[in-house]
Amino acid sequence: MVELRGLVDSDRPSVQALLQAIGWQPQYIQGQLDSLSVVHRDPHGRVLVATAEAGLAGYVSVLFARWNRLGQVHGLAVAPGLRRRGVASVLLSAAEKFVREQDGRGVFVDTPVNNTAARAFYAANGFQEAYIMPEYYAEGLDGVTFLKLFRSGDC
Repeated sequence: MVELRGLVDSDRPSVQALLQAIGWQPQYIQGQLDSLSVVHRDPHGRVLVATAEAGLAGYVSVLFARWNRLGQVHGLAVAPGLRRRGVASVLLSAAEKFVREQDGRGVFVDTPVNNTAARAFYAANGFQEAYIMPEYYAEGLDGVTFLKLFRSGDC
């Protein structure tokens, strides 16, 4: 069973190990750790971790912007041994709930164009491909932004 809770400082080594285990490059790992610290301290941000018997199962980081009433998922990752068990969907749903509680109108997320698993996951969770960002990532890799706007009355 997976439980959700807020990020604590002692989670950083586990998050780093998770990102290494799924093959993130060092510069992206450091960037993600820096981003988690910023979002965690922001009153309009939320970082949630999923825990299981084996420890950290995954995390999600989301930051809400009042000016456009959209939440941006800054990070979402699940431990390799727990993939395809609904952990990412639980985390994403919690991020969406946080944005709704802020009177948000939707959520967006960026991912590399070659991350076919993430692209399929976001599409399966009601996100639509919004646009391609040329050379968004290092080495000239394009990014793609997915957007999910909440319908009126969604709770």
